[in-house]
Amino acid sequence: MLDDNCIRLRALERSDLIALHQWENISRWWRTSSTLAPYSLRNVMDYLASYDADPFHSGQLRLIIERKEGEEPVGFVELYDVEVRHRRANVGILIAPSHQRRHMASRALRLLEGYCGKHLMLRQLLAYVPADNLPSLSLFEREGYVRVATLPEWLTADGSWIDATVWQKFLVTPTVSNQPIDQ
Repeated sequence: MLDDNCIRLRALERSDLIALHQWENISRWWRTSSTLAPYSLRNVMDYLASYDADPFHSGQLRLIIERKEGEEPVGFVELYDVEVRHRRANVGILIAPSHQRRHMASRALRLLEGYCGKHLMLRQLLAYVPADNLPSLSLFEREGYVRVATLPEWLTADGSWIDATVWQKFLVTPTVSNQPIDQ
């Protein structure tokens, strides 16, 4: 099981419908995704019904972050653009506003990293973070991610452009090859 003494990461269930619907419709978070319009309950229901939890087949994995006490869902963590050949994935995390600033994002990220390294055999994770999202920037820096790039004017919101920062974390120590690529 993916858990620590406070939270667990678990598969999506139909009972998550209302929470997912609420979280996906927080419009201030849309700027970090491609969401342009609210999701209906039917949209989320269809997503849950057709969800493929095999990250190497579907290219994604979404896990609910649940408080152990009370089994209350507090957010989700996801892998997307899972790259089988290169053993990497992008990571995203959402914590419901009422549960933020309680270190749940750090806990969830650590559990996900352990799962990715040990079970999925991924080598690295990447995160794209808006340059003005101070809590997320702090999270990834605190958890040992290294800022490797800034993408100028990568995201748009409310008629203005925002830089995105790219954060990388190796789950195993990288090896350097001195072999030319064409050999």
